[in-house]
Amino acid sequence: MADDVKFTLRMNPGWEEHFLLNEETRDLVALRTEDIAVFARALAPRARNKPHWNTIHKHIEVMVTAYKGWYGQVLIEPDRDMRHAMLQERGYKDPAGHRHPGRFYLKRALERARVE
Repeated sequence: MADDVKFTLRMNPGWEEHFLLNEETRDLVALRTEDIAVFARALAPRARNKPHWNTIHKHIEVMVTAYKGWYGQVLIEPDRDMRHAMLQERGYKDPAGHRHPGRFYLKRALERARVE
């Protein structure tokens, strides 16, 4: 009896957009993006004394946008006058020529949030 059953799969063009642009998908992307931002804030370098207005962990933001699906972005220091967040991530040389190694806090935040 089961041998007589036929199955036909038809996929309409653009079927992904209906799935990827619904509200549940946006909420899921926003949730996972916020998880990454929380890890990045926790791992961001902090001053030893009183926190300053331009400390890195105060300038980590989340943005979810739609373009053929929802995309989550973690913005680090959107103000272009404060570029020290990426210098802390990758490392830098000071004017005297001394190399300061990177702390790789963003890489560690992504490693903590990954799904295996």
